[in-house]
Amino acid sequence: MVESLKLYHAPASPNSRRVRIFLAEKEVCVPLVSVDLAAGEQHRDAYLAINPRRVVPTLVLEDGTAIGEVLAIWRYIEEVRVANFYGDMDAWLAEAPFVAGELFSAADITSFVTVDFATREFDMPISTEMCALKRWYDVVAARPSATA
Repeated sequence: MVESLKLYHAPASPNSRRVRIFLAEKEVCVPLVSVDLAAGEQHRDAYLAINPRRVVPTLVLEDGTAIGEVLAIWRYIEEVRVANFYGDMDAWLAEAPFVAGELFSAADITSFVTVDFATREFDMPISTEMCALKRWYDVVAARPSATA
């Protein structure tokens, strides 16, 4: 469970359901805070402080930032997962030269394409602190096949 996040939602809201389904598919568990739309909770001062637009769902981050659009919530969750992926890859590659061990494999191809796409399309470069991931990425990127 990602305790540092909270998803304000209404159980019957289609947009809230879209986000809950997305989180379930990504196997991301976020604490849910129910907003009773029928009782007008979205118009009360407490919820207005969270989302002045008075809509659900709203994802509230650890620093208090509120994201109140379905697609923006999805993108945030994807970016967080990519960042976790980078961290996991860096730890793994600190122990082995390639994803599956000593030899270049299909696992490296898939991982390379994923990292390459995230760095270009989502502006998510590899952090300078992730030395093993950076080393691996540079090695794979230098292979003649990487330009295919």
